[in-house]
Amino acid sequence: MGETLQRVTPSFNRSLRIESRTDRLTGDPGAVVLREILERSGILGWMTARLKDPRSQVDVTHDLASLMPRSICMTN
Repeated sequence: MGETLQRVTPSFNRSLRIESRTDRLTGDPGAVVLREILERSGILGWMTARLKDPRSQVDVTHDLASLMPRSICMTN
């Protein structure tokens, strides 16, 4: 009891603040925390380096590294 949890401030967007509050409990910040973990761990770079992008690079607007966090966070 009386446990104090620190706020999480994601490095990719410093305007976001995530804190645990019993009066406003929601799962929505979970994707933000997951993205922060993916970026800090370096696993996205590791995965991207091992994937082959079969798309024509002339037509690519968003590279795999920018698409990976969204794909992973949206998968249930």
